[in-house]
Amino acid sequence: MFSPLPSSRSTTSLSGVATVSKLASASMTDSENTATPPSGLHRAWVVAFAGAAAVFCGLGLARFAFGMMLPSMSASLGLNYSQGGLLGFANMAGYLVAVLMTPLVLPRIGTRMAMTAGLILIALSMLGMALSERFLALCALYVLTGIGSGAVVLPAMSLMSPWFHPSHRGLAAGIVMSGPGFGIILTGFVVPQLVPFHGLLSWQTGWLVFAIITCLVAILTCALIRNHPHESGHLPYGRVAQAPLTQASASPRAGRARLLAHLGLIFAIYGATYMLYVTFIVTSMVDNFAMSQAGAGELWAWFGFLSIFSGVLFGWISDRIGRRAGMGLAFAALASAYLLVGFGTWMPGLYVSIILFGLAAWGVPVIMAASAGDYFGPAGAANALAALTLAFSAGQALGPVGAGLLAERTGDFSTSYAAAGAAAVVAILLITLLKAPR
Repeated sequence: MFSPLPSSRSTTSLSGVATVSKLASASMTDSENTATPPSGLHRAWVVAFAGAAAVFCGLGLARFAFGMMLPSMSASLGLNYSQGGLLGFANMAGYLVAVLMTPLVLPRIGTRMAMTAGLILIALSMLGMALSERFLALCALYVLTGIGSGAVVLPAMSLMSPWFHPSHRGLAAGIVMSGPGFGIILTGFVVPQLVPFHGLLSWQTGWLVFAIITCLVAILTCALIRNHPHESGHLPYGRVAQAPLTQASASPRAGRARLLAHLGLIFAIYGATYMLYVTFIVTSMVDNFAMSQAGAGELWAWFGFLSIFSGVLFGWISDRIGRRAGMGLAFAALASAYLLVGFGTWMPGLYVSIILFGLAAWGVPVIMAASAGDYFGPAGAANALAALTLAFSAGQALGPVGAGLLAERTGDFSTSYAAAGAAAVVAILLITLLKAPR
């Protein structure tokens, strides 16, 4: 059974990423010193796993299925590398629009409705892609898919703050970020088996199937997600804080701005390099490593399986050895993954690259979210994370475009992967320049 509050309390709808932090702080002020860790199945875990299901569609299907679909889309539509990169850019541009819109929309409709609407938008845009063969129409529809993804992912991650005490918040975020891994596994096994269906090409059939799945998850999300534990008569889950949380840093405004820019540059590098890899690695497997679509799908599925554990793994590591060291290790694994496919086409290198990338895939976002709290304190963490997400989204948007243009000049993506590896090394150097939070 769920663990209810002894008495009901009034509730306020969430109002953007910053408001999530304020509501969470207000809730904990009243309850952290009186609540006890709940017994039995707490509703917070239902919310976390429902969030994982939503992100399964919002990222796993809406974004990462594209990498598996791209070879067949390119073959049937005659797309070159630059056009493939522009399609990836369209999705990231939509995601960036959603990041900008989130603080304006959430106060009016709340987190639950925002996530549900985002999933419905994803389903409708996927349906449109299933019925279209025009490049410009696909770009426009994939922009809408990106907007839907942002409307799902940002609220889902923010929702863990009011539902969980700090003792379990990282684990909850890791559960939510396991969703994309399951999506990648599904696409890895399903996409190679797709066949034409009632006049639809194989890749169009895939978008149709994913649209149906997303629509079902939208119904599940609307039924299970709640904006705040008070809405269903619960307290946040986790161990009670022994002392009130205080802001981690009281540095002047200019110092905080420089720190935010520093972290933002690191996060932008991650966004550009990881998006380059997930967009084009399957294409590289087929074109450069001479793998079949089915063989590439199996490797892609292995990446998805390993990525399920990456957020929890690196969140735990950063709790033990510190955020800077943990993030540095994550970038070291990513740099190695990029460089292994950037220099040569030997199969063992590809396998090791997939393993390293899968294990480190979501480590940087999880640690960055925790770092926002460490450096800016509970009151400023959400605003800082929103700004960092803008930098991350910009990197995601530019990475595939730059890689596609470079591949047009060089003939493949090897140089792009090598450049991504060099950029990851630069990120490690930037991490070493970070000061420990006070």
